[in-house]
Order: sequence, then structure tokens, then C-alpha cells
Amino acid sequence: MSLLARRREAEQAERRLLLAQAGWLERTQALRRRFDAHRGACVLGGGFASGFVAGLLPLRGIARLGGVAVGVVTTALRAPLAAMLVESLRRRTPGGEDPG
Repeated sequence: MSLLARRREAEQAERRLLLAQAGWLERTQALRRRFDAHRGACVLGGGFASGFVAGLLPLRGIARLGGVAVGVVTTALRAPLAAMLVESLRRRTPGGEDPG
């Protein structure tokens, strides 16, 4: 595929994206207007609903799942390869030492 064909394809994709964005903004305009008018009520209602749902969750199962996750992470961090992996990532991040 030539560079010109790739450029045309990229421009067509950008046009499709802009059209999709405009369509999305048009379809969600009423919802966004309602949220802007009742922002406080939406935040309070969302907080209440999430608290209600969290209250219905079984805490014992979630605590066990969290314990298992912590155990897996600590076991992985104790592994001999973990230190080498962390050192390698540290060297590749901006501000880290660069050996080369």
C-alpha cells in the first residue's frame, strides 16, 4: 500500500470519527442538559445508589477475595525474578538510570 493510499485511508477514518462524535453529541444532548441542570441531585443519587448496592454485597466473600489477591501479590513480589523486573522497569522509565 502506498503512502498516498494510507494517507487517504487515515483521512477517511478521521472524517468517520468526526461524524460519529457529532452524532454522539447530538444523541446525548438532552441527557447532558438534564445532568447539567441537576448536577447535585445526580451526584447525591449516584452516591446513594452505589452505597445501597455496596451494602447488599457479601463482605465475607469480598474480604476473602482481597486476602487471596494480597497473598498472590506478595508471593509474586518475593519471587527472585521480581527484583530484576522492577530494576529493569526502573531503568527504562524517564528519570531512571540508562545503562547505555
